[in-house]
Amino acid sequence: MRKLLHTEQIKLFNYNPFRITIALYLVAFTLGILIYPAIDKEIPVISLSDLFRFPDVWLFLAWITEPYNAVLALVVIMITTKEFSDHTFKTQVVFGLSRTDLLLQKLLSIAFLSLFAMLLVGLTSLALGLIYSYKLTLKIALENTWILGKYLLAAFSYMTIGLMVALLIKNTALSLITFLALRVFVDPVLWLLLRNHEIRWYLPFRTITRLTPVPDLIEIFQRKMNSAEPIDEATMDILPKGLPEWLNVLMVILYTSLVIYGCYRLLQRRRFT
Repeated sequence: MRKLLHTEQIKLFNYNPFRITIALYLVAFTLGILIYPAIDKEIPVISLSDLFRFPDVWLFLAWITEPYNAVLALVVIMITTKEFSDHTFKTQVVFGLSRTDLLLQKLLSIAFLSLFAMLLVGLTSLALGLIYSYKLTLKIALENTWILGKYLLAAFSYMTIGLMVALLIKNTALSLITFLALRVFVDPVLWLLLRNHEIRWYLPFRTITRLTPVPDLIEIFQRKMNSAEPIDEATMDILPKGLPEWLNVLMVILYTSLVIYGCYRLLQRRRFT
């Protein structure tokens, strides 16, 4: 396994588009984090800086950076399709790697990128929380850190979908367009068509985005006002409920497992020419 990961790292770090895309990912991530606190326009009851305080910063940052996972999926697509065009897959098979090894190699690189994304969000949340929090205890600081596990799962799921699209189409441009179309066009259209049916919550991309949903801003408003009065239940309808948390996680794991199996079948049947 170490040899597979080492081989994949050599390919990644010697691939200029990978380095450029990761650099753009970091720049976009950094700019987003700098812009939000800089704006900090006061809105009724709460300002943006309130969302960068413990324990809310973990949930807020996971929510606003969730779309960046799609960028990592594009990276996986570019890397995988390049291996078809450069006949890298064929060469590795000739030199003794099995097709299962090729899949494991890709999943290891996806796991590495997922950990990278999670650590970036986690360290940034920690830094912002330390900067903006008024009162700080270990209990408050660590509250809501569980969201990082769900963020890791979301990143991994996005990239496995990207891998399957790349294995299915092989062409870089068409693979990128297909993935973006699924995420930006097909999923929202299906959501609108099914908006009156509970099945809309079971759409693959919808379940992934619901791993890191918008934080409960109403609860944050109430906490900011130090109000002891209960919140009117009618106001809670502003935030969509969706599937129960455990079921949503289970559905994402199920979809991801099916996608990995699909990748396995594609690699077993694909001709590397």
